[in-house]
Parts: sequence; C-alpha cells; structure tokens
Amino acid sequence: MEELAENGVVVSEVVTDAHLQIGAVMKNRFPEIKHSHDIWHAAKNLGKKIVAAGQNKECKELLGWSRDIVNHFWYSCSYATDVDSFMEVWCGVVHHVVNEHEWSMSYSSSYFGNNKCMHGPMEEEGHKDWIIKGSPAHTALIQIVFNKRFLRQIHYYVNFRSTAELENFNNLILMYSGKRFAFSPPVYNARCQLAALDYNANVDREVKRNSDGSVQQHRTFNKKSGRWSVTPVKVEKSYIHVEILQKRIVQARLTDQEGMCHPAVLAATDPRRLSKTIAPVEPKPTAVLQEEKVSRFMKKD
Repeated sequence: MEELAENGVVVSEVVTDAHLQIGAVMKNRFPEIKHSHDIWHAAKNLGKKIVAAGQNKECKELLGWSRDIVNHFWYSCSYATDVDSFMEVWCGVVHHVVNEHEWSMSYSSSYFGNNKCMHGPMEEEGHKDWIIKGSPAHTALIQIVFNKRFLRQIHYYVNFRSTAELENFNNLILMYSGKRFAFSPPVYNARCQLAALDYNANVDREVKRNSDGSVQQHRTFNKKSGRWSVTPVKVEKSYIHVEILQKRIVQARLTDQEGMCHPAVLAATDPRRLSKTIAPVEPKPTAVLQEEKVSRFMKKD
C-alpha cells in the first residue's frame, strides 16, 4: 500500500480474504480506504457451518437446504447496496424454509421493507420438503443466520467483490515457477513477469461457439460436492508476446556496447544483499564440516 502511494496510485478500495491482521492494518493505517472481503470465502464458510449443523441427527434437514441457503447469501450480497438492504433480503431465508413467504417484522434499522420473499410463484411439484417451524433444524438455522460475529462482517461483503481473478493469476505463476524448484531472485522475478505477460495476453479470450452459434461447454466433476457442472470453452491461447520478446532480445543484443561478460551487480532490492542463505548461522568451511561429520552406522574399533 505504501509503495502504491509513493508511485502516485490512488487506491479507493482493497479486496482481500478475511485475514485478521490485514483487517487490522487497513483499519488502523488506511481508514480512508474501503476494505472489502472476498464473497467466495464467506459463502464457503457459511456452507461449512450449515453442513456441520446438519450432522446432528435432529438437524439433518439442513443438509438438503445448504446449497439453496448459500446461493441466497450470494444473491443477498449482489442485491444489497448497504447493510440494511442486505438484512431485509438475507433474513427472509428463515421464513422461506418453513414455507412462510411473507412476514410482519422488519430486520433492518429503517423498520420498513418488502417483508416478503422476492421469488415469483412456486411450483409445489418436485419441491424439497419444508423445514418444520420451531424444529431443532429451524432453530439451528436461525442461530447461523443471526450470528452476531457473522452479521458484524456484512459491511465487508455488500460491494460484492471477488479475488477469483487474482487467484487464477497466482495459479498461472505456478506454471512458470513451480514450488518444487528453487530459483534465484532475478530468475523468479523474470518468470513472474512472463506469467503476467501470458495472463494479460489471454485473460479476455473469446469463447468457442458451435455451428449454430451456441457457446461450447465443457463438463467438469467436483469431487467435494459430488456434482457435475459445465464451463464455457475458450479459444486456444495466443503467444504473440513471445515473438515480441524474442525480437527485442535480439535487438538489445545487437546494440549492446558492454556485452555479457561483465561482472553481475546485485540490485538494491535483491534479497541476496542481506544474506547468501536463509540460515541464521554462518557456515563453517566444507572441510571442517566433513571432519566433524560422524555416521551413526560407523563401527567402533
């Protein structure tokens, strides 16, 4: 954040996961900047709470409603413009699951609202079983929906932000610099830059279409949820930036007056200026270490 400010970048909003230390830094050092949390992480944690509550034999009805409740949370965040509008939509789920689609009380501080579900007419055929009002499953859902700690975090989600694109970019970095390999700082930096060029060149690729103009879809199976889903198929990647890099490398080599045999100078920000290794203790000479090393399998004289 300080580096962005020093380079003249005006930041109006920051989106992160719900990390407590990051939240404390944003609140104490950058209070003027809006801090939002990733909606996907909140929905994932909400689903875990519902599934955990549904493990109780008396609350097993919640398991059949877990996906619907999580989807309702997504819709509430996308619809809401502030905490009050979120509460009016979100809290209606405790009525909907018991087949109540209108209620008299308001859940926002303004004390007025629609006080009814926002869906249209429902078909009774094929609908899942309703939860009995006042049952242990309904009581457990009320405790989850009106959890005080959960509701105190709602202002982080009303902007409906996601860090999915950043996570996609981080996964692409692993293709250029895998965790199983060690790279020097300049090499790692160069590989990250290549990943950034690759990502920027292909992030807005068009989708493939069938002969009738419909979008091609690819089936994927989620082992965790046990459900099949489809994702649109995009056109193949183009690596035009590689040709541009190759041309610039040749041009730079032809116009270079120093050549490639001059001594390398570490940059001011290179971590190797601090220490050659990550060990906190300076190593002894190799010959000394070899003399001190004694194998446990050596036989005594």
